[in-house]
Amino acid sequence: MSTQVDLCGSWKLARSENFEEYLKGLGVGLAMRKAATLLTPACKVKLEDDEFTIEMQIPFNTHVQKFKLGEPFEDISPNGAKRNVKASFQDAKLIFNDVEETDVPHIITREIIDGEMVMTCAIGDVVCKRIYKRCS
Repeated sequence: MSTQVDLCGSWKLARSENFEEYLKGLGVGLAMRKAATLLTPACKVKLEDDEFTIEMQIPFNTHVQKFKLGEPFEDISPNGAKRNVKASFQDAKLIFNDVEETDVPHIITREIIDGEMVMTCAIGDVVCKRIYKRCS
């Protein structure tokens, strides 16, 4: 079973499953969806004391999340919408849930499976997987 520390390190996207449909479910426009599917982001996960920092780096932007487990923080979805989320660590998964209930739940999890970081993104019943390999 993985721990919070196992997620720490540098990662590079290796492959995706159903990513464009996930973006469509978020309301991202066609041109941006097509461009996003061509990108291979890098991800850095750090844990200092009890604060996580996750940096998603793509060629034209770096998205940074800084948070403590169980404490709400403001995040930005791929469609640019701001949302309040809360992270928890359960069953060896880092889980992000919306603080306020919404008509369409948006949940993101990160976990280690066979040495890879698997990021599962769900918007309603649309589920996408983004699989990252650890950088040496």
